Amino acid sequence: MLERIEALVGIAYDPRRMDCADLAMQVQQQVFGRAVLLPGRRPRPLDSAAQAREIAAMAAQLADPVQRPQDGDAVLMREVGGTHAGHIGTYFFLNYTPYVLHVAAWMQGGSTLHRLQELSGLGLTVEGYYRWK
Repeated sequence: MLERIEALVGIAYDPRRMDCADLAMQVQQQVFGRAVLLPGRRPRPLDSAAQAREIAAMAAQLADPVQRPQDGDAVLMREVGGTHAGHIGTYFFLNYTPYVLHVAAWMQGGSTLHRLQELSGLGLTVEGYYRWK
């Protein structure tokens, strides 16, 4: 599995083709063979508040909240100053350490695999974990 994950590191952010939601769908397809489809006609790019509203509207249809995440679960995050989650990543437990694979406009170099404990240093707060339906 690690090779499939590493193949998804370094993908450049593109507000029209590769945002955090696009990467989450790609991870599900390439690593887990799951077809997770988010609305293709979602507005792009969204400001933080609009992104949070879209995520909240879709969350119950697409995933169930979980307390203990497993590989492949969605990680919803809130950016500094945000009041609601507007960023998504994918949870992995590798070498006894929890990680999140994600991409954002402010991440130079594209998608990356951050240790869960590093997210706060990036200005991200985990709002919750979700298992895809």
